[in-house]
Amino acid sequence: MKGKPAKIKNRLGQRGAALIEMAIAFPFLLLVVAGVVDLGMLYWEKQVITNASREGARAAAKAGISGAAAQTVAQVRQMVQDYVDNFNLKDAAGAPLVLTTGTNFFYQWDLSSNPPKLWVELKDIPVRLVLLPAIMPFYGGGLGSVVNLNAKTTMAAEWSNPPS
Repeated sequence: MKGKPAKIKNRLGQRGAALIEMAIAFPFLLLVVAGVVDLGMLYWEKQVITNASREGARAAAKAGISGAAAQTVAQVRQMVQDYVDNFNLKDAAGAPLVLTTGTNFFYQWDLSSNPPKLWVELKDIPVRLVLLPAIMPFYGGGLGSVVNLNAKTTMAAEWSNPPS
């Protein structure tokens, strides 16, 4: 009796085929899992900055007793900063995200409309992707590790005199 019986040879061939199929499918599975994790985090951070701009606009729209804006620009920015800090958002370097008026935080109004309109905008808020940039070189492509997000909320102001 030379060699192995036919049943044993067939099982070894099936094991080899399963190993090859796994070697082909695993990189695609890895790409899908990394994409789900990174895009999920991207979506979460987009929701956080959108809600932060909404909270700022809601506070900015309120009028004080005299009919003027109840909150100053600095107070609105601090309110949005507190919201962002509450969710522990980081900048591209991994440090806590700091909002600066005129750079990544904007609070503006338009008195020509009736009622006056205001908007609170967060621009170029960096989000660091973790998994996709690490595995993309294996697929022959590069992907930046930082994506910038924006959020803008417009509301009608209750006040007639703009903030200081």
